[in-house]
Amino acid sequence: MENKTSIFSKIFKNKTKNKYIICIDREYGSGGYEIGKKLAEDLGLDFYDENIIELKTMEGQVDPHNVSKDDSFLQGTIYDLYRENYSYSQEGFTTTDARFLAESKTIRDIGKKGGCVIIGKCAGYVLRDTEALSVFIGANYEDRLKRLVEVYKDKEDKAPIKMKKIDTRRQNHFNRFAKGDWGNINSYDLCLSSSKFTLDQIVEILKKTLEIKK
Repeated sequence: MENKTSIFSKIFKNKTKNKYIICIDREYGSGGYEIGKKLAEDLGLDFYDENIIELKTMEGQVDPHNVSKDDSFLQGTIYDLYRENYSYSQEGFTTTDARFLAESKTIRDIGKKGGCVIIGKCAGYVLRDTEALSVFIGANYEDRLKRLVEVYKDKEDKAPIKMKKIDTRRQNHFNRFAKGDWGNINSYDLCLSSSKFTLDQIVEILKKTLEIKK
């Protein structure tokens, strides 16, 4: 007899493929990556993390170093979203700006196909005009530090520095391009703490949320 998880997975695979889109931002050490991976596996959805997004952008032969703000592929929704937040000349159009726009185009293309979990890259903001569920996963400092040392095998004396560095990078990227407040509930549809729930419990909460939201 199949267990409930297996049955649940088959139901979602049959009914929700190419439909649900879940975008997850997370604090380093909160387990957000693992949550996204498990959710994608359980529901039969495609999984995209930051590295995959960057690789798919490269496969599209988009070189951020050679992107101009006037390039035709930037025109449309992504360019308009960016232009809403920034007024700039070509001289002020940096490689970082170009990379964000190029990766956003990749995310939009993925979003059109549906049925996916996307980690980071301001995906919730990029897909804000879709039915995507935008989620933030956080945790207490002590719990994240423990995970870094025990699960990620980071050195105890270096883990706090690494955690602060990565979180600061994520926060700066989100606040600049999404024009929001990284980790603030007002910037997301749902915020959850892995200090209050186990990773598996959060996966189940997200499943239930998707079921209610549909």
